[in-house]
Amino acid sequence: MVGLLASGPALAQQPVVRLLPRVLPSAAAPTLTVLVVPLDAAAQAQLPQLTYQAEQAVAGTERFQLVRLADALDAQGARERDAKAAAAAAALQEGQKAYDELDTQQALKQFDQAAQLYEGSDLSRHFMDMSRARVMKIAAYVANGDNKAFQRELKEVLARNPRAEFSSNFFPPDELAVVEKVRRGILAEATRTLEVKTGDVPAQIFMDGQFQGISPMTLSGLTSSEHFVTAIAPGYASAQGRFRGEAALKLEPLPTASKLKAWVDRIAAAPEGADRDAALRELGTFAGTQQVMALLVRGTPSISGQDAIALRVEVSDGHNAGYAVGPLPLSGDAGNTALQALLASVLQTDALRGKGGKPTTHYPTQGPSAGRKTAGYVLLATGAALVAGGIYFGLEASSKADDFKKLPQRDPRAEKLRSDGKTYALVADVGVIAGLASAGAGTWLAFLGGGDGADSGGKKGRVTPAPAPRPETAPAARPEDKPATPAATGKTQDKPATAPAAGKPEDKPAAAPPAGDKATPATAAPQGKSTPASRAEEEKRKREEEKKRAEEERLKREEEERLKREEEAKRKQAEEDKRKGEERLKREEEEKRKQEEERKKREEEEKKKREEEAKRKREEEERRKREEEEKKKKKPALDEDDLRNY
Repeated sequence: MVGLLASGPALAQQPVVRLLPRVLPSAAAPTLTVLVVPLDAAAQAQLPQLTYQAEQAVAGTERFQLVRLADALDAQGARERDAKAAAAAAALQEGQKAYDELDTQQALKQFDQAAQLYEGSDLSRHFMDMSRARVMKIAAYVANGDNKAFQRELKEVLARNPRAEFSSNFFPPDELAVVEKVRRGILAEATRTLEVKTGDVPAQIFMDGQFQGISPMTLSGLTSSEHFVTAIAPGYASAQGRFRGEAALKLEPLPTASKLKAWVDRIAAAPEGADRDAALRELGTFAGTQQVMALLVRGTPSISGQDAIALRVEVSDGHNAGYAVGPLPLSGDAGNTALQALLASVLQTDALRGKGGKPTTHYPTQGPSAGRKTAGYVLLATGAALVAGGIYFGLEASSKADDFKKLPQRDPRAEKLRSDGKTYALVADVGVIAGLASAGAGTWLAFLGGGDGADSGGKKGRVTPAPAPRPETAPAARPEDKPATPAATGKTQDKPATAPAAGKPEDKPAAAPPAGDKATPATAAPQGKSTPASRAEEEKRKREEEKKRAEEERLKREEEERLKREEEAKRKQAEEDKRKGEERLKREEEEKRKQEEERKKREEEEKKKREEEAKRKREEEERRKREEEEKKKKKPALDEDDLRNY
């Protein structure tokens, strides 16, 4: 207690350590849930993995408040787990307050309660929070001087979480040394395995808060302690517990599983139809989210991998805020990269609405045109990504060149810097050239080569502009001078395209006069009368083209500004990295200089010692010689005559 009181002022000067979970996203961020729809058996096997990757992509953007589909389908269970997590956070906060007020007994009680409450929450999210609570429990043991409890709790915490952090704000140097010693010993003995099974249901597996993969699976390199395993699958109640050696978790189906299956079947039956978005809106309404992101994946046995459609739908009116299609390899790093790029194109920006705020949809009415335009968008996005990558590697090459110029020629790092700089420069050139080529091809397909039909499958899918040319031909085909025309026109105002087929036989010659000589005046009159309508249609079409060009220019400017911002951010990051590198080099040089000074100082001290030792030896020798000379002087010399007489 005396030691704790003495350390109080020092602890008060330390910065406040935040032990609470991260603050939830802002209320302004739209809520979003993720649905992955496998379109064949090959994609069905990867459903849990793709769901986890898609959810991580959403969380990584920080634009949305993610609502996991598994939690949305198990609302009651999710509320109970969240309530325990909230109570645990409150207990942790109270424990921290008591610890700061030196009431370590109360702090110990609160930290222990927080750890127990966290254990009943969703540990796939709150395991690290539980670990922090137990670390603070250990800190309370240290403050109370209970060394045995400190040792016991320390081994349990590090056995489950070798990554646990112990701050010097709460642990003296001696205890920190014990922590590191126990940590090394536990890691050296991490040779156990854990087999995880979830029956017939493939599920996402989290061990000690870390995503491990899809069940069934075997985990290796584990400590001998029990580990927390959490299994999650949409449509099933999550299962969780402590296990050692083997973990058999049973996932119970929820009543909402049938609804999920119905939505998935509807989407799989019409992956590019209007019922797809209707099912997604129903799912979003049930989950209580503002948007739904869907990933439709089709596996193929060919080398090209999977065909994927990613879209983000607003639940209120079905507006496609994001849409992208492209190939998706089945596995490997290339598949992960392609998936992240596909999802990023859907999540990063919001698509514009149509005229009057009408929602944008993607129901292709003309397959080839819609596919051409979609391919153009994909190529444009790919080109932008390649150009951005080329710019980044160009900046890296420039940074390597600057570092190379600053190093001495004999420095061993110079050759590596020169080689890396050349590699980055080559990658930058290839990326920029390929990006420009891809962007040019995408621009031609999306805006120049698509024709009128491209819009029908793109931004104006629901408006269906395909019937637009019919009003131009209807006036020319309507013989207004014939007596039968009023009756015919009265019946064909709603269906002009089917009027000729529904008329009497006498109406058919009205379309044939262009072949005869007498038909010229008859045909000239209708053409003359239809000219104002044609001019109006032409002006309308021109206005629409001008609006389209203006919109394209605006999008192009926004894309250029976004690229400039990204380039500026990368440049600043490169400068920051360069500055940190220079600071690190300065620190290394300063350390070398200090080491050199200490070495010289030691050499001087050793030299001084040697000189003093030599001086002492010389003085000793001189003293010995003087003593011998004095002895000789004191001893009487023998007379030669006495020697002879002797």
